[in-house]
Amino acid sequence: MNPQIAGWAADAVAAWFVDRSSPRDAMATMPALRDARPADLAAVARAAAAALAGMRRLEFALAGGRGLGDLMPRRRAHALVLAAAVARDELLPDGALRQFGAGDGVVDFARLLRADEAIAATPDPVVRFGRRHSVPDWFAARLLAQHGDEADAIAAALSAPAPRTLRANLLKVRDREELARELATEGVPTRPARFAATALHVDGDADLFATAAFARGAFEQQDEASQLACAAVAPPPGGKVLDACAGNGGKTLALAAALGNRGVVAAADVHDGRLDALRRRARRASATNLAVHRVEESVWTADVAAFAARADRILVDAPCSGTGSWRRRPEARWGVDEASLAQMARAQEGLLERAAATLRPGARLVYATCSLLAEENEARVAALLRRRPGLEVVRFAEILGAAVAAPIADATGVFLSLRPDRHGCDGFFAAVLRRPRAGSG
Repeated sequence: MNPQIAGWAADAVAAWFVDRSSPRDAMATMPALRDARPADLAAVARAAAAALAGMRRLEFALAGGRGLGDLMPRRRAHALVLAAAVARDELLPDGALRQFGAGDGVVDFARLLRADEAIAATPDPVVRFGRRHSVPDWFAARLLAQHGDEADAIAAALSAPAPRTLRANLLKVRDREELARELATEGVPTRPARFAATALHVDGDADLFATAAFARGAFEQQDEASQLACAAVAPPPGGKVLDACAGNGGKTLALAAALGNRGVVAAADVHDGRLDALRRRARRASATNLAVHRVEESVWTADVAAFAARADRILVDAPCSGTGSWRRRPEARWGVDEASLAQMARAQEGLLERAAATLRPGARLVYATCSLLAEENEARVAALLRRRPGLEVVRFAEILGAAVAAPIADATGVFLSLRPDRHGCDGFFAAVLRRPRAGSG
């Protein structure tokens, strides 16, 4: 590994240790990277992500049960970046030691070559799984309990690099093939994704934000799973959609494009900064059928509540553990614990209850998370149906057609159920509920 790349990556990881700044945000403020080549930026990002994704396994391999917590943040980060390079066969242990330097006696890069043997000797199966796949014990226990023999494949996929995926903006291009041709003229190779009709995967490290296609709003970066969740909303022509947890607006803009700038998409969120980002993105995307609303966590404003009562679709893309997207934000796996899971479950329940109470006859409620955990997904839907038995579940085949729904639905064919090991996109869940019209059924 290039020592300069390793040093920059260590700086980005150290920023997370110090103040929980994401590596991406830290890199954006590093003067040394201001004029760096796209290939170098990509290499730094990959190195930082590998260090944070593999942190538990790497620290155990380097220093046993004591870990590296006694080292200063920059020193600890540097050790992890170099260890991740050794684990990926990009660097030999002796080369890592030369870059790291001696002096503390804590770090032993040669131990990385015996990591599997040391982990296999861990007696507790949950701790052993957590060390092997570098995940917290609470997640290891749930993944083993819910997925059994498939847990290893899921956890391994969460440590693999995520693809760069684009959504073709159908307000600017006819289809993804037109976008692919435009990007090809700018030296950006792409290939179609497997499931979402608007999705393209990008090959290579080209700077997408420097392209003319980006400047004119021809695409947004959006994982294929999120695009499929938007397809599940399936707004009727000219319909009204409430995106109740809009965030930066990725799904909001996809829904606006799906409606062809007709109808209305109301975007609500509790964060002013995210809504400002949505407005900027909407201008570039030429999305003009939007209404943006700042709301409080526990209550909608009167205009949002009135819109929800008339809406054809209410999308609740709820705050969650984010376990399905950990490969995209590897540091996030160390920011969730049992207490925060319980807190998010209460928030999910509150959002669902608010939306269900407002849902008009004939309208649909779409509940989505980027979580792999049943307690945030199927269990939340089951609890809502117990509280509100008047709602009915809409099967995915009814929305997307049997052929499209079959490979991306769960075993029952009812819910959208995506996994990184099976589908190559983020882990994602979505359920669609409907309030029947009077006299139906």
